[in-house]
Amino acid sequence: MKGSFTELQNRVIQRGLCTACGTCAGVCPAGAIGWAYVDDEPLPELTGECAGCNICTTVCPGEEVNLPALEQFVFGRVREEQIPDLGFYREARVGWATDRVTRQLGASGGLVTALLIYALEKGIIDGALVAGFRQDLPWRTEARLAVNGEQLLAAARSKYACVPVNTLLNQALEQGYRRLAVVGLPCHIHGLRKMQFYGQPASLTRGVVLMVGLFCASQFYFEGTRHLLVERLGVDRLEDIASLSYRGGDWPGHLVVELKDGRRLLLDRHEYMYHHLMPAFKRDRCEMCVDWAAELADLSVGDYWDPQVRAGHALGTSSCLVRSPAGEELLDGAVKNGYVETIPLEAARLAAGIGYELKKHAAAFRLRQRRRFGWPVPEYHRQTNYTPFARELHLAPETKSDVEK
Repeated sequence: MKGSFTELQNRVIQRGLCTACGTCAGVCPAGAIGWAYVDDEPLPELTGECAGCNICTTVCPGEEVNLPALEQFVFGRVREEQIPDLGFYREARVGWATDRVTRQLGASGGLVTALLIYALEKGIIDGALVAGFRQDLPWRTEARLAVNGEQLLAAARSKYACVPVNTLLNQALEQGYRRLAVVGLPCHIHGLRKMQFYGQPASLTRGVVLMVGLFCASQFYFEGTRHLLVERLGVDRLEDIASLSYRGGDWPGHLVVELKDGRRLLLDRHEYMYHHLMPAFKRDRCEMCVDWAAELADLSVGDYWDPQVRAGHALGTSSCLVRSPAGEELLDGAVKNGYVETIPLEAARLAAGIGYELKKHAAAFRLRQRRRFGWPVPEYHRQTNYTPFARELHLAPETKSDVEK
């Protein structure tokens, strides 16, 4: 029937356009959408009876994200064309958690975790949808509902495999949580904003009160992780893994694997990210996404790479683009109450990183090429300008916090 899960399958899933964001499963009134794993990649599947309500196809970001319309809806304006293109933002900051444990457990400065702890403790939110690892299959990611600081700390650090975070939307609502934060990649935020834009389902459009977007150069096929485990670390059986972290240990973090026999294996992050996983196993749908800095979020956060800093000599810091009044209020409140510290950032510095080049230039060019030859592609209703421009790697301002620690 028109508007059914079958339509979503034909238009999005079977054409390779699914982002695995989880929005379709999270909004289904019948709870009829679950997940299958094909080649260890999550794909939506019909697990119940489809009511043909059309909500899943409406909010899905896989085939279409009308960026200009959603910008107008979220921010009341459409961005001005400029270089570098970072989307609409009110200010840019570098930040970090003041609590040392929170900062060390974070992928960079622990900023997102600290902000969510503040939001929970002050009653701004009553739960947060985040990414974690399964307890029974500790190498496989899963969506989690965190309702206290301990659960947030357990879900800290990057996950370089798909996590359908938005899957838990309806479940959180059914459990009585009415003020949710969602931490997600640009595709997660796209699905949530489409849900709000179309007002479907109404209960959830009111329930998500805060969106924290993560800078995203690409997500990766788990097959890349499997190759690292076997080829670089000698782990032949996933069942031997007790825990896995893509950003374990001291900043900037490395691939750390704990085995059930007590062994601890480590692979340098630079080696696996830039010489193996990133170039070889990027997800195909990510290769066509032109949103690097989560342009529709309330706050957009990512690593801040200071070329002066050497691993082992400083703690990480986080870049932050404040986009909405809700994001500004959250960050200002967290600073005022001592949860985080921030300093100003010249936003243009962010464009010096590889992530900007991969999304705003390479993906935009690739999208045009694929469209020319009739390949399935997403429609963003904007022609991203991939014209090259001179980019200087600026140095970050030195912070007292880094020098002392």
